[in-house]
Amino acid sequence: MPIHRATGFKVALTTGFTRDVADMVLDGVGWRVGPLEDGGMVDALVTADEVAAGRPAPYMIFRAMERAGVVDVRRVVVAGDTGADLIAGTRSGAGLVAGVLSGSVSRETLEASPHTHVLPSVVEVLQEACPQ
Repeated sequence: MPIHRATGFKVALTTGFTRDVADMVLDGVGWRVGPLEDGGMVDALVTADEVAAGRPAPYMIFRAMERAGVVDVRRVVVAGDTGADLIAGTRSGAGLVAGVLSGSVSRETLEASPHTHVLPSVVEVLQEACPQ
């Protein structure tokens, strides 16, 4: 992930967890939120308790854009493993909305939600977002 941030990409996480739970999860995997030069793994973290409504509303995506300093939603990539993730991404106007099969939801379920791609994993999302 840091290599993409080093090339100018912003990385933000959105989660249905509360802030205190999300912070514990990130601490557990050794990820920090903050600038790359300060050892941050992600630019922003937005939790459901920080917005008026969680997914499938697009508010967490908009808050992540705000925190990461992104102003053009067409340049946003949303990846998620639930239908609600894909609905939120589509409602936000994101340029790429990818369902990823790394969660517990089936391909058929993801394909039934609005999307631009359904991919095996997050790795493929990065390849779609930045083709060589």
